[in-house]
Amino acid sequence: MSAGGSVDLQKALPLFLLRCDAESTRVAYEREVVRFLAWLDVPAVGCVERYVAHMRGLGLSPTTVRWRATVAAKYLRSAHDQGILTDDPTRGFRAPKGTSGFAPRILSASDLRKLLRAPDRRSHRGKRDLAILVCLGVGGLRAGEVCALSHGDVESTSHRVVLRVNGKGRKVRLVPLSGPAADAIRAYRRDAVDGRPPVDAPFFTSLRERPKRLTVPSVDYILRRCCEAAGLARINAHALRHTAASMAIEGGMPLHRVRDLLGHSSVLVTSRYLHVAGSDGPGTVSAAGML
Repeated sequence: MSAGGSVDLQKALPLFLLRCDAESTRVAYEREVVRFLAWLDVPAVGCVERYVAHMRGLGLSPTTVRWRATVAAKYLRSAHDQGILTDDPTRGFRAPKGTSGFAPRILSASDLRKLLRAPDRRSHRGKRDLAILVCLGVGGLRAGEVCALSHGDVESTSHRVVLRVNGKGRKVRLVPLSGPAADAIRAYRRDAVDGRPPVDAPFFTSLRERPKRLTVPSVDYILRRCCEAAGLARINAHALRHTAASMAIEGGMPLHRVRDLLGHSSVLVTSRYLHVAGSDGPGTVSAAGML
């Protein structure tokens, strides 16, 4: 018998994930759906509430419970909209309360310095890993945006590197990197290619005999390995994105420029999860002192 009794809820997954703009979002949603379906017996009214009770019994944090329950409810509604479920099991469901506010983990300057110094810069792997960490922790890119970079998206001049980032909602933004951060990108590119690669060739690739474009799970693995080498607790790529934004604020970058750096549609969205107050003076994205 398939998950959810006689109903094959797995059929709803492709269309459900198709509506996610970013690869990192698709990976996170798919992980939570698989977790939920492994627990689910019958998709009846009240099943999400039972799932909430189950998670609370495991001692999960209120925010984690809210997140997983919300994804489960969205998935069941999608299955209903697709005609896979005749009834909507989420009827009357209200998401449980999570923690107040939005407080992502943000690395301290000293911890970010340790992380950026973890890769072995003498090796090709180390140069690649450092360039990825710079994109995440200095440039504020999402993991999926890092994976999507092609050589044509990376423009290098004598004084800076500019990344052309394809973000959520197909919005394109330019992320400038200067100083040691730009040097890290250039060092990787010099080591990675001979001559002039095609503009659509993937910028970050695997280390196989036939390199392939990196995936979000690959970036997660690289980050986990670098955290271990630096002696830091495990973090995810989005924590580095928040760290980049907070450091930009601390460096004096105005909020509207941080908005542009992150690719948000509104300053209000940016201000929801930036908790480090900054001045209105000119700011730059730089890894000076970190690398």
